[in-house]
Amino acid sequence: MVTEVFRFQELRPQDPEQLGRFRVAARLGEGGMGRVFLALSPGGQFAAVKVVREELARDAEFGDRFAREIAAAQKVRGAHLAPLLDADPHGGQPWLATAYVAGPSLHDLVVRNGPLPTGQVLLLGWGIAHALGDIHAAQVVHRDLKPANIVLDESGPKVIDFGIVKSLTESAVQHSQSTRVGTPAYMSPEQATGRTVGPASDVFALASTLYRLATGRDAFAAENQWAVAHRIVADDPDLADLDAPLRALLADCFAKDPGHRPTPAEVRARCEELLGGPPGPGAWMDVTGGLTAVQERTAALRALVIGADGEEDEEDEEYEEYGGQGAEEAEAESGAPVTGSTVLLPRPAGTRPMDARPPKAPNGGRWSAALARFDVEDPVAVVAFTGLVGPLVAALVPFMTERWRVRKTGHEVGAVTESFDWHHPWQAVSSGVQGVSTDSVVVGAGVIGTALAALLLLIGLRTAPRHPVLRGVRTVGALLLTVWFAAVLLVGGMLLVMTCGLWTTDDNPLYEVRSTLQGGGTLILMVNLLLFLNRRAAPAKRPV
Repeated sequence: MVTEVFRFQELRPQDPEQLGRFRVAARLGEGGMGRVFLALSPGGQFAAVKVVREELARDAEFGDRFAREIAAAQKVRGAHLAPLLDADPHGGQPWLATAYVAGPSLHDLVVRNGPLPTGQVLLLGWGIAHALGDIHAAQVVHRDLKPANIVLDESGPKVIDFGIVKSLTESAVQHSQSTRVGTPAYMSPEQATGRTVGPASDVFALASTLYRLATGRDAFAAENQWAVAHRIVADDPDLADLDAPLRALLADCFAKDPGHRPTPAEVRARCEELLGGPPGPGAWMDVTGGLTAVQERTAALRALVIGADGEEDEEDEEYEEYGGQGAEEAEAESGAPVTGSTVLLPRPAGTRPMDARPPKAPNGGRWSAALARFDVEDPVAVVAFTGLVGPLVAALVPFMTERWRVRKTGHEVGAVTESFDWHHPWQAVSSGVQGVSTDSVVVGAGVIGTALAALLLLIGLRTAPRHPVLRGVRTVGALLLTVWFAAVLLVGGMLLVMTCGLWTTDDNPLYEVRSTLQGGGTLILMVNLLLFLNRRAAPAKRPV
């Protein structure tokens, strides 16, 4: 048995970011057909997108053959099938997309948990036979049925990759004698000898699949693919270790003559008879290791979109700082032979948001509800306008007024109205009172600091770098934003209180001072509030 950590594989530099309407999220694997990616449809549905290998797609007639098979496969519908969503058979990179099933393949399930009990094998056989019946009813033959092409979720086994092997095989034979599409261990005798392949071939592959589930071994194991093909044609599998009911069923399905094999409907009926009736709701999650593996993959998908279990770590804080554009890794135990790490996706600009999680508010109750109603359709536009135009306007009007009075008598001795000085923004303004200095540096800091904060936030909203160095830069930017908003809260809060009438002791203890916000200072506080709210609301409104 193998116990590994399940992780979605990160995309590599050469991997596509978009395939048709599907935005690529992570790698799922690579096989004889080509690369397989986890992607997101425009409607927010996860899909498994398979990209055909370049050497197979070079065949001038491949596109036409592939298009015909895709058209036939699109007609196949059933409860135990992963439906075909879309495809591009004629593109420079031919691809097809099927609904992603958040569960383990039967291959991974057996690798992790070992052989399954007879009752569970019959249960899975019932579901697979159901799927084959739906495939054959649409005049399609799977041609590559095997444990790796059957995925288990809460509603039962789902058969994938049906009816798309013939065109790939023909192109592979034309271009490379070493290129092989399909799995020899699960071929039928007629398939191994190059004869006409029909629905009965899938029944033979079903028997090989159930044998692997029951024993953990291939029915016709040998040292190489040629020896495997010879055994499939000439030998009978060893069924001695199987329980009698399963042994009799598989013996019939392993018949060398296709005409002597039962149909999928007959296999399903025999499984149902041996099980004592059709499977009930929830029966599939009793398969050994099934529930755990489904939960792991579901958690990984959740982490891919909103962060694992809703918990924030340092990277999730970065995610919040930059409007949901950060990345987070999620780990969950699994037997899948896949390595890599979970990634959060940058959302292309100009697309509608996916409400993956509600906006977070720093305080609960009434304030949380109020913040949740704060709706930002385009956070980048809000930051650009309020964060850059706001400080410019604030620099053109009076910022604040400072007044001083003698503590003992209350007699006012001076007043200064301060504005932004374009030539000397950091130069202190004279108070006109002996031994008293102004706080005019707040004016320059407020205007320039707000513009810089808006620029940092814009950079975070518009980029989603994968390189560790760039991620470090974004983390530093997020820290600077946190410090800036804390300073604005402290200083702005004090100025608001003083504007409402509070006098406080000046640096010179003989005097008291009161600062009153004017138009510029009030505008700067409003701009920072909008930036802060936009920063907090952006995760809920990040574009898909």
